[in-house]
Amino acid sequence: MSERATFHTIANARYFPGLVALVNSMRLTGHDQEVVVLDLGLTLGQRERLADHVTLVQLPNQVGHPAFMKPYPHRLAPAGTVVLIDSDMIVTASLDEPLADAAAGLIAVFGDHESTRSRWFAEWEQGFGLSGPPRHQEYVNAGFVAISQEHWPNFLTRWATACQLLPIDRYAVLPRFLPRRTAMDGEPFWAGDQDALNAILMAEIPPESLAIRPRSQQPDWLDEAEVVDEQTLECRYRGEPTLILHLSLAPKPWEPTGWRRARNNAYVRLLPRVLLADDVALRLSPAELPLWLRGNRRGRLALGVLDRRRRTLNALERRLRRASQRLPGRVRKRLLDLRDRLSQRG
Repeated sequence: MSERATFHTIANARYFPGLVALVNSMRLTGHDQEVVVLDLGLTLGQRERLADHVTLVQLPNQVGHPAFMKPYPHRLAPAGTVVLIDSDMIVTASLDEPLADAAAGLIAVFGDHESTRSRWFAEWEQGFGLSGPPRHQEYVNAGFVAISQEHWPNFLTRWATACQLLPIDRYAVLPRFLPRRTAMDGEPFWAGDQDALNAILMAEIPPESLAIRPRSQQPDWLDEAEVVDEQTLECRYRGEPTLILHLSLAPKPWEPTGWRRARNNAYVRLLPRVLLADDVALRLSPAELPLWLRGNRRGRLALGVLDRRRRTLNALERRLRRASQRLPGRVRKRLLDLRDRLSQRG
């Protein structure tokens, strides 16, 4: 790589454990680059603990909706390779390859989940003020974007401008009786800054300027990712090495309501190692984490119980969905209502 990379992420008090996991995993996998944390509401104590490990940037109170702050680093006069990375990610191996792609002038990204990789809307042209209609190409994830300021000095500013056009009332809306996937399929702006990113990539960036990483490097299904070596964080997905584990959506497993989504997947299994081990850069105490993330015998038992519960609820939801397709409208609505209540509780 010919230019220095700087990593940028966003966090508030709720995301502190995820942020620490990200930073620790980067250091454990050999990344010594500067990490800039855009502070959206960290506590004083959290900022003090982070001070020796990251560069903190306090965001102004009137900065805009937090969901659209991903390209904010354009205001910080960045240089070299700018890496935007989510604070709900664990780095499991060297990121030298995507960083080298970015330094060479490509925009390095990972594809989005396989269920959304054909996402496309003609409405993006008007909604984001594009220079032309978006072409059909692979829809990518905004959780990791690496881009050279030398080659693309105006890209982050353009992305930020598109985010300002997002209709906030149409972002991440979950209509009653509809699953998230159905809501996404019908809403061009559901994914916020990620839709803005893809619209620009599809309309204003030549396809040959994109470097989309192999699907195995950021697993679609964390349950299928295998932890090969907990000490080094090495993981594999469908036989190939991973680079990043991304636990998207909410609640996060460290939150008080995290038990609702707690699964014994690779990301959750690695959390105790990257948060509590003696060799991490910033070590948390077990008391700061819920029982199921503490990595001891009781914690593993608790996680096993929650994992079985989640799998049972998922199986019941699938059966309800299949059964509802064969029922009259009124009965179907009641079943879907039951499914939604189960989902909220789980």
